[in-house]
Amino acid sequence: MATKQEAVRQRIQFAFNADSDSVVGCVFQYLLKDQHFSSREGKRKGVDAIVAFYKPFAYQAQADVSEDELQTIARDAVEALCRQIDLLCSTFGIERPAAIAHDVKTEIKQMLSELLIAELVRVHPEIPGLSSVDTIPNVLPPTDMDINEEINCDIDALLGDLCSSAEAAA
Repeated sequence: MATKQEAVRQRIQFAFNADSDSVVGCVFQYLLKDQHFSSREGKRKGVDAIVAFYKPFAYQAQADVSEDELQTIARDAVEALCRQIDLLCSTFGIERPAAIAHDVKTEIKQMLSELLIAELVRVHPEIPGLSSVDTIPNVLPPTDMDINEEINCDIDALLGDLCSSAEAAA
């Protein structure tokens, strides 16, 4: 027997008409008639792409969602959009936008720097001021090679396929 909540299920009908020779029409034809997936799967792909971008905004408009929940939703959306970007880049042989690639590499380098500092503090607690520095060059004596050059490694080679889950976006 169906519960009362199931009996009052509300659905939203979303219909959109486009000229077949327009950009939107071209995209809809691809999603509905591509030989690699069914029209149902194509519709799902289209909805997933829309939701990946607009979900954080939709939940922000609701009063009962906390700031922490919104940040989690937004972070998940960014990850989904990054997978879509990765798929576009790998499919069409283009480089990832520099701003996105730079931000990820910068964050990884910052994290590696912080881990290195933490390890230095653990191994050499006698170095004054080591635990309060933001970057390693501030506490180490000058050398012929900047310490950041030693940390500056090929992040892509280091991480391999860890960050490229383009297939997941398809």
